[in-house]
Amino acid sequence: MRRHWITRSLITSAILTFSFCLTARSLAAQAVDESRLRHSGDGGRVPEPGGKDAGGPAPRLADGTPNLGRTEIGKGAWLPKLYTDYSAILVDPPKSQGIPFQPWAKALQEYRHKVTSESEDPASFCIPLAGSHPYTRGGVHPIEFIQLPEQKRILQLMEFPGHNWRDIFLDGRSHPSKQELEEYPTFMGHSIGHWEGATLVVDTVGFNEGTWIDKEGHPHTSQLHVIEKLARTSMNNLHIEATFEDPGAYTRPWTIAFDLAWGADWAIKEYICQSNNRYQDYYVKTTKGATGTGNAGAEFGHGHPAKGTFLGEWGPNGGTEDRLMVLMDWDGKAITGTINPGPQAMPITKAELNPDNWTLHLEGGAGAARVVLDGKFENLTWLARSLTGTYTQGNQRGTFKITRQY
Repeated sequence: MRRHWITRSLITSAILTFSFCLTARSLAAQAVDESRLRHSGDGGRVPEPGGKDAGGPAPRLADGTPNLGRTEIGKGAWLPKLYTDYSAILVDPPKSQGIPFQPWAKALQEYRHKVTSESEDPASFCIPLAGSHPYTRGGVHPIEFIQLPEQKRILQLMEFPGHNWRDIFLDGRSHPSKQELEEYPTFMGHSIGHWEGATLVVDTVGFNEGTWIDKEGHPHTSQLHVIEKLARTSMNNLHIEATFEDPGAYTRPWTIAFDLAWGADWAIKEYICQSNNRYQDYYVKTTKGATGTGNAGAEFGHGHPAKGTFLGEWGPNGGTEDRLMVLMDWDGKAITGTINPGPQAMPITKAELNPDNWTLHLEGGAGAARVVLDGKFENLTWLARSLTGTYTQGNQRGTFKITRQY
């Protein structure tokens, strides 16, 4: 009886295996089963860009514009190329001159590189990737363009870090007003585009400060303005140039350039970064909770270190502390804001940040009400960073600690 059951089981298994093979072969022949198209047919190796003429001429749509997307039903996508540091693909200014940082931005990028680039990369917390970052985040998360000529827009779909997308409007509209962009900034910004011959030019503004420009932690402010130029030079090659203009962090615009390869057998799959992201729990645990909830308020916290609302106490000793609130902003040239040691807020009259040791000197008010704060940043790149030091108002002296709230 046992032998008969084993024989019947083996026959059933063989039938199922044979049926599965037939089904798989049939699906492969149809070439539209995207559930099987995570990796290419050569074992998942990401193809290298083949040069501007790779694969023959670039395809075009019925209206004559270049086709940036699929040419076959059910498959095909662009494969990001890993560039962690945009200094390596800088074309203007020349690489020998380097990226044109403002001093604070250069010091912050170097700090992130040495201390926190792995542990505090916003993408580790499933934060969207802004600017050209999605194109340079490795080759296992494809990117696709869906062109809708009748609607005069292009949808850009990005698998990482969790089914992000953006609208690129080609209908001639302008960006929203400066006030609206400042009040409602977004991770991806607001994108409008147009064709210059065979090149798609995309103009994006309205970024919040929740992202890094690249994985090496190049910072930006809400003043960031990105111009992308995308040209499908051939069937298998997409040439991209991106110019970053941010007078809040850099002394002049700068441009990078690179190529992406077409993955003919690739397709975007469902990838929901947030659904099983345990990195945040790990991050909070390893920092003993000092970072709060990790990425809370991320859209406000990756720009200039002194920008934000800082709340805490000051006093000559722990028993006589008063509440202290400092509101600071960064206009690209100076720190502005108010110091409120009591019921009367006073404007900041002097602010000096020393990025060599991350100390900050603040003055506010005048005469007997004049306040001087000399502090040093702690946990510099944490969103809930603190400023600690000495407080002076008239003949009163003490210490203070204020922590960034948002």
